[in-house]
Amino acid sequence: MAQIRIYVKIFLSVFGFMIEHLRSMLSAKIHSYTYKSVESPKNIVVIGASFAGLYGAKLLADSVPTGYRVIVIEKNSHFNFTWVFPRFSVVSGQEHKAFVPYRSYLASCPNGSYQFIQGMVTSVNRNSVQLEGGKSIDFEYLVVTTGATGPPPSRVGERNKEEGIVVLKSLQNRIQNARDIVVVGGGAAGIETVSDIKERYPEKNVSLVHSRTALLNHFGARLQAVAKDALENLGVKLVLDDRVVKEDPELGVVTLKSQKTIQCDQIVNCVGQTPQSSILAGLSPACLTASGNVQVLKTLQLEDPSLRHVYAAGDIIQTEVNKNSRSAMEQATVVAKNIIRSIQGRPLTEYQPSILDKSIVITLGLVRFFALGLRFC
Repeated sequence: MAQIRIYVKIFLSVFGFMIEHLRSMLSAKIHSYTYKSVESPKNIVVIGASFAGLYGAKLLADSVPTGYRVIVIEKNSHFNFTWVFPRFSVVSGQEHKAFVPYRSYLASCPNGSYQFIQGMVTSVNRNSVQLEGGKSIDFEYLVVTTGATGPPPSRVGERNKEEGIVVLKSLQNRIQNARDIVVVGGGAAGIETVSDIKERYPEKNVSLVHSRTALLNHFGARLQAVAKDALENLGVKLVLDDRVVKEDPELGVVTLKSQKTIQCDQIVNCVGQTPQSSILAGLSPACLTASGNVQVLKTLQLEDPSLRHVYAAGDIIQTEVNKNSRSAMEQATVVAKNIIRSIQGRPLTEYQPSILDKSIVITLGLVRFFALGLRFC
C-alpha cells in the first residue's frame, strides 16, 4: 500500500510538471509577440548558468515585461553536465559530451529580453555587480545560482571545455594505471564512481571508505540497502564508519582513523561539495551559514529583510531537500515566478518541494541504476 501511495505521488508530481511546462510554453509563445526591446532596460541579473540559473533565466526571458531584461553571467565557456562526470572519469571516449554549448538554449527568447556574458563576478553590491576587468552592471533584481565546487569527479574546476576534458582524461588514465583504488565518500558521486570503476576494471582492488555507518546517509534504509548490496555484489570492499586520515604514496597505503591501512596507489575523493557563496559575504554575511549555505525564505528571497530583491536557488541554499538538478530547476521556477509577481505587485509564491525534488536516480555500474529505491537492471 505504501508503494502505491509513492507511485500516486510520483504520477501527480510528473503530471503537475507537464501541465506547468505546457503553460510555460504557451505563455512564452504569447510573450514573444508582446515583448518589445527598449533602450536602457532594467536588469535582472542571474549569476551562474547551471541547472538552476540557466533554467530560471530562460523562464524569466520568456516572461519579463517590456522594459526589463535578463543578464546571465557565467564563468564557464560551456554548460557542465555534472551528472555524467563520474562516468566520464572512468570510461574514455565520451568526455567531450559533458560540456554543452550555451548558445542555443536562450535563442528562442525574444530579441532584447536577455544578454549572456561569459565572465566572473568579483563582488556584489546592493544594486550592482562587478565583473573581472572592472565592468559594473546595475540590477533591479539579482538571482544567485553559483552552485557548488568540489574535486573531480564531482566537478572539474576549469572554466573552458578543453581544460575540463583534460581533467577527466587525467583521472581516467590514473584509474586505468592503478591497481589498488580507494574512493572516499559514500554519497551519490562516490557510489557511481566506485561502481563504474569496479565494473570497468573487475581485476582491480577497489575500496569505498565512508565516514557514516550507512551509504547515502541522507536517504532511507531501503536505498542504503540497495546500494550496499549492489556494491558488494560487484566486489567493492566497503569500509564504513571510518575515514582516511593519511595518504602515503611512497608506501602505497592510506591510513584510516581506526589505524587500519588499505593498499592504495590511487585515491579518488568524492567527499561533499562546498557552496560557492563567497560573493554574498560582503553583501549580507548574516545570510550565510558556517558551512557557506545561503539562508533564504520560502519565497527563495534572502533572509535579510533589506535585500528582498535578491534571490538564491540550487546548491548554494540552505535546504533539507536533496541538492540535485530537479530541485534546483523547481526552485528556479519559483524564483522566476516571484520576480515577475514582484514586478506586477502581486503576492509571492512559496517553494514547496515535491516528491521528485526529494528523489534520487543513481547508477550502480555501467548498466544498472535505481530510482526512488526501485532497482532496474
